[in-house]
This record gives sequence, structure tokens and C-alpha cells, in this order.
Amino acid sequence: MERTKAQSKYGHPTRTCDIVMKGGITSGVVYPGTVCELAKTYNFKSIGGTSAGAIAAAATAAAELGRSKGLASYEELERLPQWIGEKSAGGKSNLFSLFQPQPETRALFNTLVAGIGQKKRSLAVLKVLLSAIKNFPLHTLLGVLPGVVMSFLGFQLLQGSSTALALFLLLAVLFAVFGGFVGIAVGIYQAVARVPKNFYGLCTGRSESRSKTDALAFWLASYLDELAGMKNSDKPLTFGDLWGTPNPNGLKNIDLRMMTTNLTHGRPYTLPFNERIFYFDPGEFRKLFPEKVVRWMEQHPRKTSKNPDEFAPLRPLPDPADFPVVVAARMSLSFPLLVSAIPLHAVDYTRVELDGDRELQPEVHPEQKPGPERCWFSDGGISSNFPVHYFDQSLPTRPTFAINLADLPPGTEPSSNDCENIWMPLTNRSGILPHWTRFDDEKESGFIRLVGFFRAILDTERNWHDNAQLKVPGYRDRIVHVRLAASEGGLNLNMGARIITSLSERGRCAGEMLASRFDPSPMNPNELSWDNHRWIRYRSAMALLEEHLEKLHNNYQSPQSGQQSYQQLVQRAVGAAPSYQWRDPQQQAFALQITQALMSLSRTWANQNDSFEDRAPKPSPELRTLPKV
Repeated sequence: MERTKAQSKYGHPTRTCDIVMKGGITSGVVYPGTVCELAKTYNFKSIGGTSAGAIAAAATAAAELGRSKGLASYEELERLPQWIGEKSAGGKSNLFSLFQPQPETRALFNTLVAGIGQKKRSLAVLKVLLSAIKNFPLHTLLGVLPGVVMSFLGFQLLQGSSTALALFLLLAVLFAVFGGFVGIAVGIYQAVARVPKNFYGLCTGRSESRSKTDALAFWLASYLDELAGMKNSDKPLTFGDLWGTPNPNGLKNIDLRMMTTNLTHGRPYTLPFNERIFYFDPGEFRKLFPEKVVRWMEQHPRKTSKNPDEFAPLRPLPDPADFPVVVAARMSLSFPLLVSAIPLHAVDYTRVELDGDRELQPEVHPEQKPGPERCWFSDGGISSNFPVHYFDQSLPTRPTFAINLADLPPGTEPSSNDCENIWMPLTNRSGILPHWTRFDDEKESGFIRLVGFFRAILDTERNWHDNAQLKVPGYRDRIVHVRLAASEGGLNLNMGARIITSLSERGRCAGEMLASRFDPSPMNPNELSWDNHRWIRYRSAMALLEEHLEKLHNNYQSPQSGQQSYQQLVQRAVGAAPSYQWRDPQQQAFALQITQALMSLSRTWANQNDSFEDRAPKPSPELRTLPKV
């Protein structure tokens, strides 16, 4: 990659920012335009995303690292949408070619994608049916065969009676059609039953031997290395390369975070892992990632007091600094069924006696030593498709921009002017109203409405927290909404170059709008300036702190009847607590002094004749204790 010249439009950003990108499969073609437009003004310090947003986040982080080396990485990223829309060696777009099914899932994949992009539902069904016949020919033939045999017998036995022959042939045709459907159904059932062996997906992300183009994981690994200036390196791009330090808790040059979902644990995880409990199987990973990536992981197990070969052939995952970025991005983009899940391994210690705390399943004996079991990781969007809370601080020192991918209102078409298909709040009072999901269209059949009903349930279950977060003061003014039609983005793997170019242009317009939002120039007419954002965050933070401190003071001073006060609990002998005891009397004295000072501040605060709550930003958020993921 060429060095960036001094006059490059990406060569001299004057400000810093963070950015978070939403998941959306092929909708991710929006992001390069947004990122490149922002990169003209900003250096990216913290970058986050989920699913397709994680792919874009990884590419942005790699490009930012490349820029720090003087490379033309953003110029390369700017060309990505054009490449995505170009035809590959197989005649499909490069976008479509990234999703390569394995031989055992190819027939099912081809059948399911046949109807994508068809506006008329009847035409989509017809295309799927014809594709099923083409991809399951033996099953179709066996299903039709009894009807063909009936037709042959009818000709032989009923030639003298035209009426009887016609009726018999009609019955034979109906029987053949029915048999064909049954045969196809059996073929699809058998194909679906093979999906778990392909890591619960149609496409692993591995390039097939007969393919002339790289599949998703292989292309991404190469592309990230190229953007980061590591194309000829023996190692893949790692988080430590981005951080500029091996310490995950140290000051980072570029902080990259992604979301994945552990289906086995039933919870999300942020990548790279802080947890030191996971192992990987090199044999499994070689079916998912390039050899260079797997070899690096084998050679860099996390530092542990235990023997790294304890559970061979499993290997401990690398420490966070040595964790390959492409593995994290791929773990975040594992769209259910389409893209295979990622298996890691961990020990279920709830099945054995541990540290004197017995948590046993009835069928397991205490003396049995547990071994690692598979933990299945799927798409980060299952648990949080838009982690807009990433990098959030009560009093931010730089903006955290976010890009939301939203549906166009029902019955509307995208404007031919792509910059009119994006939106941001213009005042502190806009962006509060709820988003509507409409599924109860009485013009549709009852079946379609029922499908829409259950889809709305799943969307609400998955996205309610993210949707509510979009309305919070200090969030909504930094989020740009890019509106997409049903035929754009999402699962539309076969989008043409025209649509891809249009989405990329919307992304560029979104980046332009974000860059101008917090422009410090005196000529900036925006009410929602950076100073306004900081003011909103201060007002909101102080109102929250006031409310929280009042509750803390009341509960600290006034225990329920018969209970010790919290002050009495603090003043107990150093070793009296059953757990989490004070380190020594010095720590106990420190805790008592600081707590008393805090309670004194709360009393002083409460005795004032005013409050931060009056005219505080709305809707009011709340301060809660949440698990760290």
C-alpha cells in the first residue's frame, strides 16, 4: 500500500472521536463512506460494533493503525464499496461471493437465497420452488416417480376409455405434483439436519477449494492485514497492535470492542475477552479461519500457571493483546443459520465440588474431574445489535458518534437524493418520540400478519434496550439514522452495484452530517453543538448523582427494624465479615472516613433549597448496577 502524501485528505485530522456501528449483515456497506468522511476531520480513538458493524469497526481500526504508519489506508477503505459491487470470477457480486456455502449445505443455501430481492411475494415463492427442484433433483425425481408410473399404467390399461383415461391421468399428475413436493420437503429436511455439523450455519466463512474468490473470514483476515500495513507479516492483526501496549487496562492508541453472544452461557460477551476460561480446538478453527491465524493462536496461548497442554488438543485462547482481530470480528458476525457459529470450550465448574461450594447435577459424581465442553458463540446482535453504550462516560471529553440503520416508513421509497435518506435530531427536543413497528396490515393475509406479530416479538425482545437508549439525553444528538428500504441491506446478499453505490453514498452523507454536528467553528449554526452536548451530559449526570446520593444517604442512615445500620457493618472487626473483608484496619478507617464525608455531602446537598432535577434533560435516565460484559 502506498504512503499517504502530505496533501491527502486523510492526512491531518485535528480532532478525536469514538464511533459505534450497528449490525445489519449487508447493510454494512453504508459504513465505509461514513468512516472515511469522518476520518478527514477526526482520529478514531475508540471503535465498537456488532455483527456487520463489528466488521466495519475492525476495518476502521485497521485503517486508523495504517494511517498512523503513514499509509493510504483510508483511501483503500474508501474503495471498498466499489469492490463489493463488482462482479467476481463466478459472475456474482463480490458481496455475494463472500458468503460461500460448504458442499453439504450448498443445495439448501441456493434454495433459500433464490427468492431474495423479489418485491412480489408470489414471484419469490416461485423462484424458491424452482431452485429447490434444481438443487434437490434426485428427491424431486423420486417424489414424482409414482405419478409417472401411474400415468404409464393408465395409458396401458385405459386406452379404450378416453374419459377414464383423462381422469386417471389427472389423478396421476396431481399425485406426481404432491409427490414432488414431498420429495423436496424430504430433501430440505435432510439438508437442514446436516447444518449442525457445519457449525450450525450454511457458510463457515472458509473459502472452498473450487472457489476463485475468498470467503468472508479469509477475505477479512487479508483485508485487515493490508489496511494495517501487515500484509507481508507472519502474524495477523491483533488487539495489541491496535493498543500499542500489551496491557489491556493500559492507555490504548486505538480501543476496539465488539459484541458476541454465548448461547451456551445465555449472555453476551465483549471482545476481546477479559475472562480467562476459554479454550479453542485448532482442528475446528482450521475449518473457520486461515492457517496463519490459527497457527498464531496455537503459538500464543494465554499466560497461565497451568499446563497449556492440560486439555490437549485444545489450546488456551491467547491473552487479549495477542487475540486476532479477525477472530473477534467473525465471532460477532455469526448471523444465525446464514453464517456458522464459533465453538470455544470451557469447563462447567457447577458440575463439581469447587472450593467447598457443592453445586452438583444429580447425574454427576463429585469425584469426576470435569473437562472442557463446547460453548457456542453466535451473532452479537442477538443480545445487543447496537451497543451505543460503548465508551460512554458521564462527562465525555470527546464525542462518541453512532450510526443507526433504520427502516424507511411503510409505503415510502428512498429518495433519489441519498442525502435525504438520513436523519439526525436538529434540536434538544427532537428524537424523543418512539419508533413504530407496523405488522397489523389488514390488507395482508392472516398468516403474514401472524408472522409479523412473532417477528415484532423477537425484535422487541432483542432490541428494546438499544431502542430505549437511543432516546436518552446526551445520546440522541450524536446518532445519525440511515434509512433503508426492504430491498436494501439486511439479508439482500445479491444487491446490485447501483444499490450498493446508493447505500455507500448515504454513508458518506451520514459522515458529513456527523462531522458538521460538533464543528467547533463559530460559523456552525447547529443548536446541538459540542458545548451543548457536554452541557446536556453535565445536567443529566448531576441530576442522576443527586437522586442516587439521596437514596444512598437514606438507606445508609435508616436501616429496617432489627437490622444493623450500614455504619455498624462498616465498623465491625476487620475479620468479622463472612467475605470481602477489609484488607487491614487502615483500609477500614479509610472506608469509614470517606463514607462519612459522602454522607455529610449528601446532608448538605439535601439542605439546599434547590435541585438539579428541575428542568433536567428528559426523558430522565436512571443509574443502575449492571453486569460488566
